[in-house]
Amino acid sequence: MINIVSRQNVCLASNRGSNLYKVALSFRKNFSYKKSTTGRAGMSLSSPPDPGPKREADARAWYAIVIFALAAVLSYTDRLILNLLVAPIRSEMAITDTQVSFLQGAAFAIIYAFAGLPMGRHADRHGRRNLVLAGIGLWSLATALCGLAQSYGQLFGARILVGIGEAALAPAVLSMVPDLFPPHRRGTAVAIFIGGMVMGAGMATLVGGILIDVFSLGALSGLAQSAGVAPWRAVLLTLGLAGVVLALLVSTIPEPTRRDSLGADVKPGLDTLRRYLVDNRWAFGLLLGGLTLTQIVDYGANSWTPSLLMRVHDFTPSETGTALGSILIGVAGLGTIVGGMLADFLEARGHSTAKPMVAAAAVSLGVPCLLFGVMPGVGLTLVLFTAYAFLLAIGAGVGIAAILDLVPSELRGMTTAVQAFAYTAFGLGVGPTLVAVTTDHVFADPLAVGLSISVTGIPLLALSALAMWRSLPHYRNVRQRLADAANI
Repeated sequence: MINIVSRQNVCLASNRGSNLYKVALSFRKNFSYKKSTTGRAGMSLSSPPDPGPKREADARAWYAIVIFALAAVLSYTDRLILNLLVAPIRSEMAITDTQVSFLQGAAFAIIYAFAGLPMGRHADRHGRRNLVLAGIGLWSLATALCGLAQSYGQLFGARILVGIGEAALAPAVLSMVPDLFPPHRRGTAVAIFIGGMVMGAGMATLVGGILIDVFSLGALSGLAQSAGVAPWRAVLLTLGLAGVVLALLVSTIPEPTRRDSLGADVKPGLDTLRRYLVDNRWAFGLLLGGLTLTQIVDYGANSWTPSLLMRVHDFTPSETGTALGSILIGVAGLGTIVGGMLADFLEARGHSTAKPMVAAAAVSLGVPCLLFGVMPGVGLTLVLFTAYAFLLAIGAGVGIAAILDLVPSELRGMTTAVQAFAYTAFGLGVGPTLVAVTTDHVFADPLAVGLSISVTGIPLLALSALAMWRSLPHYRNVRQRLADAANI
């Protein structure tokens, strides 16, 4: 899904008169040049040969990415499972929708967003596999602590720990992918990992609904009752234990040898990134700003659609989990692949702005689909939600690839952290609360949750589409400057 354009000699100059041109020249002086095996001059890179037969190395790489995708599924399940547990948590702890939204959003999002950058820098300098293990251990323990919390404050604190643990996963895994796969396979590998995140949103509702039934009415209900554990708590404790199994699987993956590491002591820092973003502010501002708006809408919709089905359409938790989980796992997961394939198809035929164009088109088509919140019948609600989930998955997946195309390889790690910060701090931090505040204080009616989703989401998604359409010429210019800068 994420198609990274990798060039060995990409510099940081947007033009010869900019400060970044000087930075690029500085990089050139610090890089050691030598004749490559293909006879072309290039940076001296540390690229040790893959150990063992090629087929065996490929099998190990695909095994690793499948395990990492499972980690992504579990991380998003643990992150979003509270969406399905709103009713019992509100009832037992006597809290409002707004307080629940803080658990869904702010408690997790703020620390997750701020922890991303140091986690990314750690992944660049130390063992990535062990960072994944530490992250899984922390967020799984914290999920179990959510199930043991006796007060709103304890639950809030445990959600903060979930955010810290999950902040380690994406930077560490995405740092390892180039070391596991050759360039022509990295897009597929990253798509599998991102697909795990997308499917995790569905798994939170599907698995959560099944577990609630098991601990409420199923074979394990007597065990939960005898232990004095409410069904919603048993769900969280079970997910915490699942992290132990996942950690054992991750421990079987060896730390990959780093490829293509720059042979220089000087590394770009935050100031370099800041200057680069400022020099290309229109492309980044419009595209990243538009994509961030989609995340605000999407997190808000996904957080409260389960409550819409249960409050307005009288779905049980199990029915809600089955319906929404199937849609998010199947349709949204398919959307990420379809979007990436379509963008690659158009770009191969000369459309240099294919990625942001596909993202903008998908988001534009998604605007009227947000009317699912005010549909009178459950059939129309689910049909429009399915279309919305498919289109937003296209926009989100291709959008990530478009942002990465705008930066040289030396800045992609930190750029990814900035993007994750924007998505999480504003998307998860604002989206669920915006819908909840509208329900609590504008309509003052829990049954108006669907109307809140529509009236908050439609204008923001329309503004997002407009920003992405306006970004196209700026995106094209930055891509061209990067290509030109490769030849200085």
